[in-house]
Amino acid sequence: MQIHRWQRRLALPQPVALTIGNFDGVHRGHQAILQTLLAEAAREDLAPVLLSFFPHPKALVSGESPSLLTPLRDRAHWLAAAGLPHWLLLSFTRALMQKAPADFIRDYLLPLRLRFLLVGDDFRFGYRGQGDFALLQRFADECGFRVQSLATVSADGARISSSRIRAALAAHDLDGARALLGHDLTFTGKVRHGDGRGRALHTPTANLHLPASWCLPDGVYVVQVAPPQPGALHWGVANVGTTPTFGGIRRKLEVHVFEQNAALYGQTLRVHIRHYLRDVRRFADAAALQAQIRDDIARAHAFINQELPHGRL
Repeated sequence: MQIHRWQRRLALPQPVALTIGNFDGVHRGHQAILQTLLAEAAREDLAPVLLSFFPHPKALVSGESPSLLTPLRDRAHWLAAAGLPHWLLLSFTRALMQKAPADFIRDYLLPLRLRFLLVGDDFRFGYRGQGDFALLQRFADECGFRVQSLATVSADGARISSSRIRAALAAHDLDGARALLGHDLTFTGKVRHGDGRGRALHTPTANLHLPASWCLPDGVYVVQVAPPQPGALHWGVANVGTTPTFGGIRRKLEVHVFEQNAALYGQTLRVHIRHYLRDVRRFADAAALQAQIRDDIARAHAFINQELPHGRL
């Protein structure tokens, strides 16, 4: 998948089939939109494109980064997995926030050689969300492109949404979140130098720095790790949060990978969150923490052996 910064003359070989949204999580509702977009683009020989705003509009409106399921790297991974070939990022500025809906269409959509536009049935755009499907339809009739809305995708009688998935994660319902996402929750990052405590506790870890905006609650989790080179996922346990026993303040994802002897420092890993074990808490000393880590690993192996189709880990 190619990632583009918006420019007035985007160098694509074909006219565009477009959808618009931030697609945080690339959940099953987003996947339904992408499947329809790809099918329409193939039928009319168009370039399928997702237009997203960066940073997230809520960051400018509220002054705080919103809680996100997928930072950009992970969103790119799942968009590519869904088959999207082009992701177009548009800088969200105060000027853009105040742009009238008709001007947004003229200034940002029509220059893309737009031929087909697909939106969700609740799509709003432009200053204070004043733009709606009726306005898109009027421009479509005048400017020669088609516009279509897609019905909301539901599960268990309720709309699938990023906020619903965040609520499931807050309740430690990993299975429920995965069912709504249609894939694992992941975090991708580069392994950084740690303080060496994991090795001293006989559980060496790969340390990934976390943005404050990542939505997963602090805790200890069973994970699978995608290695730098394509291959099988490796099981492990991970601590998400700080290290309160040692007075840590930086939020990190510290992964102890089972049966992995290769040096991981400097490598980019994708960590799949599979199962919640416990909250992060402060222990009286290193010995108490080490005993808890042994228990965490034993419980992780019990979960993994239930998941494996044949035999034991």
